Amino acid sequence: MRTTRRQWLKAMGLGAGAALCGPLVSRIARGDPGMPRRFVFVVEGNCFEPITMLSDAGRAAIQATADIGNQRWWYRSYRHDAPLVVADDFAGAPALGALTPELAAKTSVVFGLSSRIVGGGHSASHGALSSSRTVGGAPGGPTIDAHVAAIEGVRDGAPFDAVRLGLNSSNSPLDFGTCAYEKGRGAPMILQPRSAFDSLFGSVGDAGSRASFARRRGLLDYAAGDVQRSLAAFSGSGRERLKLERYLESLEELTRRHERLLSLETQLEAARPEPPDTNPLYAGDPLDRFAAQMQLATAALQGGLTNVAVVGSGTGGAFNMTYSSVSSVGRHDLHHGSGGNATYRDAIHEVTRRQFATIAQMASALDAVPENDGTMLDHTAIVFIGDNGEQHHSTASEFPIVVIGGGALGHAAGQTVVYPGLSSDGHRQVSNLWNTIGYWAGEALDEFGAEGPSRRAPGPLAELMG
Repeated sequence: MRTTRRQWLKAMGLGAGAALCGPLVSRIARGDPGMPRRFVFVVEGNCFEPITMLSDAGRAAIQATADIGNQRWWYRSYRHDAPLVVADDFAGAPALGALTPELAAKTSVVFGLSSRIVGGGHSASHGALSSSRTVGGAPGGPTIDAHVAAIEGVRDGAPFDAVRLGLNSSNSPLDFGTCAYEKGRGAPMILQPRSAFDSLFGSVGDAGSRASFARRRGLLDYAAGDVQRSLAAFSGSGRERLKLERYLESLEELTRRHERLLSLETQLEAARPEPPDTNPLYAGDPLDRFAAQMQLATAALQGGLTNVAVVGSGTGGAFNMTYSSVSSVGRHDLHHGSGGNATYRDAIHEVTRRQFATIAQMASALDAVPENDGTMLDHTAIVFIGDNGEQHHSTASEFPIVVIGGGALGHAAGQTVVYPGLSSDGHRQVSNLWNTIGYWAGEALDEFGAEGPSRRAPGPLAELMG
């Protein structure tokens, strides 16, 4: 007999105290779990190549209409005018070896979607998730994570609208070049796993972390009181007063989050991943730190901290990392030399294989948690996408994409789908995938992004809709 998530929580000691653990757990304890909707966007900087996701079945379907030979990308070769849809277990796909049969049945690989509005090149910055162009570092519109996180049925009272984590080759603690709340306003991504751990799990960390978390509340109270006193004595312009009022609103929101984190103590302790001081991933190469950030994102979902997560690797334009466990050559030089150097090409593909193995670990962890009549993975759609398209110097003509989970949200899985090429009326764009995500989030999202007259067709991708 299937174990329900309610029973799973009780087995972890969360059932009796669920009333203190926020809307999600309280709802489960009442036997009223509703429809959780979660979304994870994993973004690889400067592409992952289509060949790494091409299975034997997918190759046969494309090969029936066009000879792609040993090409690493082939968007110019498409000759079909209707989507190719093939049931797939993803055998033979170089980077998908970590898919168990159970996960393969919950996975779709998608080829043929373009997003030329974003520009391509080395990086489309916010464009991959927004289907709009970033100009001078300023996003052209909101990214899909911010859009779905604002939907009430997705947020569902979680302390964080979204958790955004990553790493890149810059020395900055934050990246504002991957996600955006709205046009012209980037959303911060935490680039240091240790800082991310403290932000998410400091309230249930070691004694020092807990003390720091407690002091933060005092600072918030002091700052809010200071602003309130300033407002009481303020005699300036309406615009300046509005700035103070918005600052106070931000402080009040942070205070509410602080209290919510305290109320989630029991389930956060259960979900908390291994801390930085004992977890070797935090001191490893970029692939290890990517795994640490993915662990944190998984724990944030399991602990009820958020229902939307973004994890970036080399995004925001700073992609030139050196994966020392794979190669001593930096990513940029690997790409430039890969045309005539099989060792460089294989290193690029090995990075993708290991990244996807980490994504599969997240999927497996979520699939192990019962929820409603399925698992957490059935209520979570994980999307893996590159931030610029199909190759190093991309024209954004094709974005290979992997979607795992989300069956209870409406994802039709266990398939490879190949959309027609740019010259066909049947061609579709990445924005159509974001329309699909909108429907899974409970919104009839038929347009997203800034394609304008270059939009081929509005609405979701029917082939992914169960």
